[in-house]
Amino acid sequence: MKKISLLLLALFSCSALSAAPIKDYEFQQERMLIAEDGIYLVSSFDTKDRVTAYSHYGEFLWESSFYAKITSWQVIGNRIFVFSKDRDGYSTYLTCMDRYTGRMLWQRP
Repeated sequence: MKKISLLLLALFSCSALSAAPIKDYEFQQERMLIAEDGIYLVSSFDTKDRVTAYSHYGEFLWESSFYAKITSWQVIGNRIFVFSKDRDGYSTYLTCMDRYTGRMLWQRP
């Protein structure tokens, strides 16, 4: 009886471990844009999001931080338009940045 109990316990432990969800970073294609003048990346962290630009040779060009969560972005001409949502969930922002320097040109709530 003791052996059967140990066997059932071992089987239950193995099945519980295999049913545990495995979390992995999901790469999202829309978080990267390859343009004629460089590579633009959006990186999300717990307290900030960042837009980072690199040359085609991997040279760091600039980086700009956002305390709001970036939900979408688009490069048009020499501007980057970023739509973000405040991490508390109550406000949204539209930000316009210079594509070549990363400098914020304007932001509207």
